Amino acid sequence: MFKRILVPLDGSTRAERAIPVAARIARASGGAVVLARAVNVAIGFLPSLVGEATLVQSVLDAGQAAAEEYLAGIKQAPELAGVTTETRILFGPASPAILAVAESSQADLIVLCSHGYTGMTRWALGSVAEKVARYALVPVLVLREAGPVPAGPHPDVTRPLCALVALDGSVLAKAALEPAASLIAALSAPAQGHCT
Repeated sequence: MFKRILVPLDGSTRAERAIPVAARIARASGGAVVLARAVNVAIGFLPSLVGEATLVQSVLDAGQAAAEEYLAGIKQAPELAGVTTETRILFGPASPAILAVAESSQADLIVLCSHGYTGMTRWALGSVAEKVARYALVPVLVLREAGPVPAGPHPDVTRPLCALVALDGSVLAKAALEPAASLIAALSAPAQGHCT
């Protein structure tokens, strides 16, 4: 079961959709939720700031203060009531910062939402969710922006919650079976889940 669930947040309501899902999994497993927010000041885009260490530091300090205030407010969300919750501030670009905090916080699951970008927008901006899912050393649950959020009990008790695990015979694919079973068990609790 998942004991430390990392939820990367960017301040958007879209990203916050992951909170009730992570809380549900944490409750079912007796685990904790780690809320994280990145502070990123892209000095490369502001060449005039090179050499202005005091100004850069004040921008970083302001970003950190805003992130701390945001996470303190989110930590009080009703969905997290009764769940052990920690907060972490990340520095730098989102994907590498999320991967670093997943390792340093000993997360065993990352739950995040995807913007759902496609085409040229995805090519130009990249996908934080895709990069995290590709390079994370732990399972990643990516929720689609407009998709359902399994935050409450499964609505149809006559049909078990089900996960489809695609297998190609490789060791890597088979490694997905145990996390999928744990995820379905947590999201179906107290009912039974099913993996196919």
